[in-house]
Parts: sequence; structure tokens; C-alpha cells
Amino acid sequence: MVNSTVSKFYFNKCCISLGGFLKTIAIYAKVARAQILFMPLLLISCSFLYSRYHYEIIAYKSFLFVAFSILFFNLAVNTISEYRDCKKGVDDQYSPGTKYRLISGILPEKNVLIFGIITFLIASVLGLIALFFGPKTLLIPGLFAAFIVVFYSEWPFGLKYKALGELCVFLVYGPLIFSACILSLSYRLSLEDLIFSIPFGIFTVNVILANNIRDYEFEKGKTLTVPIKFGLKFAYFLLFFETHLAFLMIPFFIYQGIMPKTGFISFFAYPLIILSIKKIGSPKFINIFGILQTLFTILASLSFLL
Repeated sequence: MVNSTVSKFYFNKCCISLGGFLKTIAIYAKVARAQILFMPLLLISCSFLYSRYHYEIIAYKSFLFVAFSILFFNLAVNTISEYRDCKKGVDDQYSPGTKYRLISGILPEKNVLIFGIITFLIASVLGLIALFFGPKTLLIPGLFAAFIVVFYSEWPFGLKYKALGELCVFLVYGPLIFSACILSLSYRLSLEDLIFSIPFGIFTVNVILANNIRDYEFEKGKTLTVPIKFGLKFAYFLLFFETHLAFLMIPFFIYQGIMPKTGFISFFAYPLIILSIKKIGSPKFINIFGILQTLFTILASLSFLL
């Protein structure tokens, strides 16, 4: 009877400890915005289908390590960026969409930075392993990605605070992800491959740009984004110009043989532009561009399967 009571006590204690551990993990995942890992996963999948359509696939192992490296780099840049935003005062309790309350009220700031450093180191190790299994040219996009992850928000550059955040996002979620994945799979990379990555980089930038438009009033005087540096009118113009440009590249891709004719299904995402115009100024404005980004990537990926 005593043994049964003791066993039950330790079992309950373990359950409580496990529950606390999982709760802590969930909080770190929120700070790192782990929920948006779905997007890099879609881009990785799209680059795989593109590579299979154009090239003979040589190295699956290298691609696997590159894919996981990309995901951990994504966690690292988000976590370090959130930490630095809070330290610099860009985010506070009044900022929309911020994780400030999590960092300031629940998680020690030092732990958040440590988490970002650990995920960055894991990503770097996975990238080095990918080099062992794949082509050494993977070092080029890997170094560019590592530079952007570290200096996107950190000293001495703090690129996102100098209206260069959108450019960094375009490079990472466009040419860098696609070049790393295509190289790891086929040991080859052409100019057409890099051109193909442009619309995906654009749609990711537009999510960031829409977010910065929303935060315009809150971030004035605290940081420098494209809307703050060039004005809201220019930011809106750039947002919709880039979106139309991304769609207009699809017929060019099909004409050049970069995409199959089924690539025209990507235009099924086009009506979301009209909806986004109607939602300007509302909280749903940003969400629509996130949906547009996701839907376009899914449809472009499907075009290589149909």
C-alpha cells in the first residue's frame, strides 16, 4: 500500500514536471514563431519538385541536412530578432503583434538570446554536415545565410533597423533557400534557377512589408523600415507592384520552359490581391498576404506534379 502511494506520488510529480517542460517549450516556440516554419517547409518542397523536374537528383542526404539547417536558421533569426527588438525598445507592451510580454514577463531575456544562439549553432552544424555529403559550393549560400541571420538584428550592422530587412528577407527566402536546396540535390545551379526563386522571395517580403506598414505609427522614431524611410504611399505602391510582378513572371517562366504549362494554376491565387485592397487598414490586411504567399507556393509546387 505504501509502495503504491509512493509510486503514485512520483508519477504525479513526473507528470507535473513534464507538463511544465512542455509549457516552457511552447513559450520558446511562440517567441521563435515556430508556427511559420510551414512556409520554409513549403519553399523547400517547391525547390525539391523544381529540381526533380529539371535535373537528375544525386544527393538526398545532403538535401535533408540542408532542409533542417534552413529550419533552424529560421528559428534562430526570429528568436534573436525578437530579443533585440525588446532590448532596443522597438517592441513594448503597446506594440501590435509583439512577443514583448512573453520575453519581459515570462522568459528571462538572457535565455531567449541563448536559445537563439543554440538554434544558430545547430543550423551551422547541420550545414557543415550537408557539405560533407554534398557539393562544396553549398558553402556560398550557407555563409550568406549565416551572415544575414546574425546581422539581421545584431551589432554592428543591425540590417533590419536600417530599412534593409526587406532585402534580407528576399535574399533568404528566395535565392538562398532555392540555391542551397537545388545545389544539394543536383550539384548544379543555373541563372534560371535563381530567377525562378524571385517570386517566392517577393511574396515573403510582402508579408514583412505589410507587417511594417501596420507597425508604422508604433515604430516611428524607434527603428527604420521601408515605410518609415520612404513613406506609406511608397510602401503601398511597392507592395502591390511587387505582387503583380511576381504573377507576371509566371508566363515568362512557362515561355522559357522554367515551369510547365500547368504553372498557370498559380493565377488562382490572384483574386486575393483584390481582397487585400479592400482590407487596407484592417488587421486582416497582413493575414491576406500570408495566405497569398502560402497559396501561390502550393500552386506553383503542384504545377510540377500535374
